Amino acid sequence: EEIGPLRDAINRLNIEIVERLADRVRVAREIGTVKSRHGRPIEDRSRETRVYHQVRDLAEEAGIDPADVETVFREIIELCIQAEREEGE
Repeated sequence: EEIGPLRDAINRLNIEIVERLADRVRVAREIGTVKSRHGRPIEDRSRETRVYHQVRDLAEEAGIDPADVETVFREIIELCIQAEREEGE
């Protein structure tokens, strides 16, 4: 069936996405450690805003809806903030 190989491709992409998310969380934990050591707040709204602008631009260049990509990244950033908090405690 012609959909089978496409689903296989999606499954491989899902693996890659989760692996990259795990990488991002690992880096966020390191950032949490550094922030804690230097007494810096975990949340950095100006940095988050810059990331949202960056991913919206990247989404536009890739031909996908920037607002939808921003929504996904809001969840990713929340996941990473939580990881920073846990590591910084």
